[in-house]
Amino acid sequence: MAGSSALARKAVLGAVWTIATGLGSRVLGLIGTLVLTRFIAPDVYGEVSAASVVIMTAHFLSSLGTGQFIASRPNLDRQMVFNATVYFHVAGLIAIAAVYLFREPIAVRLVGAPGMLEFMPGLIVAMFIDRLWYIPDRLLIREMRFRSVSLRNAAGELTYTAASVSLAMLGWGGNAIVVATLMRAVVRVITTVPAVKLAEWLTPSPLSREKARELFAFGIPLNFGSLANFGASKWDNLVMIRLFGEQVGGLYNLAWNLADIPASQVGERIGDVLVPSFSKLEPEQRKAALVRALTLLSLLIFPLAVGLGAVAPTILDDTFFNDAWEPAGPLLAVLSALGVTRPIGWVMSSYMQVYGRTRTIMVLEWLKVAAIVGSIALLGMLGGVLWACAGVGVAFGVHALASLWVVKRADGVPYMRLLRPLVRPLAACLPMVAAVLAVRYGMRSFHHDLPRGFRLGAEVLVGGLAFVVSALAIARQASRDFLQLAREAVRRRR
Repeated sequence: MAGSSALARKAVLGAVWTIATGLGSRVLGLIGTLVLTRFIAPDVYGEVSAASVVIMTAHFLSSLGTGQFIASRPNLDRQMVFNATVYFHVAGLIAIAAVYLFREPIAVRLVGAPGMLEFMPGLIVAMFIDRLWYIPDRLLIREMRFRSVSLRNAAGELTYTAASVSLAMLGWGGNAIVVATLMRAVVRVITTVPAVKLAEWLTPSPLSREKARELFAFGIPLNFGSLANFGASKWDNLVMIRLFGEQVGGLYNLAWNLADIPASQVGERIGDVLVPSFSKLEPEQRKAALVRALTLLSLLIFPLAVGLGAVAPTILDDTFFNDAWEPAGPLLAVLSALGVTRPIGWVMSSYMQVYGRTRTIMVLEWLKVAAIVGSIALLGMLGGVLWACAGVGVAFGVHALASLWVVKRADGVPYMRLLRPLVRPLAACLPMVAAVLAVRYGMRSFHHDLPRGFRLGAEVLVGGLAFVVSALAIARQASRDFLQLAREAVRRRR
């Protein structure tokens, strides 16, 4: 029992580290994005984003689930790790070659954005370099060295932000993002690969048909699930470009990136921590850990997502964005709703992954992709851009509820036991929204006389304080649990 308690504590502290460093680097990245919009037009931004989505799709398609397989199997022998590494890199080379050879029909006929051809070669090279980092990174996660992983990933993100902003200011346009992506990949490799002994993953071993069968049986269904998860967050960009053109695609991509911050930098970081942590707990302990994880998740993400939607108009009007980007404000307000529901499905997926339910994960993820792409296409054609954005939030909500239902049917965890922790933190967000709107209304008559960023800072500050007060009153138990975990993290650092 003491051992499981120590593992749970280590997992929680790992989540704190990954979330803290992830959010810190993401905040700097967000500032970098704001500056980038001063020097990169929406249509160019849309073209670079489209090129990146196509190349990252090739990466996920060729990953074969090796990263998840290694992270969730603490007792793998070196032969299996070597086999997985070989298959991972061979598949990656095939994917890289295919994207390069067919880059023109992909850009012109499939996406309808010929301008993305300029950026594809550099991003392909970045993908090749980045794959050298992936296996060592998964090995560090398997050993629950979350602090090390977080700091190295943060270094890569900081490099990307600094390089992209500097080059954009020098007039590099979309190529500033390409070169920054290359530099991030290089930093990841040189900081992560030396942290893992080469013998752990590059000890020459014979390729075994039995081990390949074990890897692919676990990894391929999970890989298609991961591909679907990526597609659910990125393929909508391609659909928007196809329907409304590169400029709207760029506006949508910016709004999505802002709205996705709570989900990607908190929810998915928790998911990375939960996979190896769940695997080391007994089944009954996993159920309790799942409920606790959802409680912590809702207390962290709900105010971020709801608050982001509340301040969305001010973000586009009171920061570094120029007039060309202001139409993204309404898109951001609508898309921020997805931050409430998307990470729930991610945590449930981590839980199911430990039990080997990879086919179930795959089915749920592809249903989500179909719902997102279908709703964007249908609502976009019927009602325009904002209706297409609304379809994204609805699709993520359906996926979250379906994931909760699957866990209830498979493990007997009561539906309300999983949903109940989400209600009070969500209710605590209502006073926060009211506070933000009150500040905005109070300053509307003289906001032109205020320095840039003042209104946004005031809304964030007052809204944040309002949530803290309301959470302590409405979600008292969850708040106390969170504060206790935070105190343990501080004591551990000392």
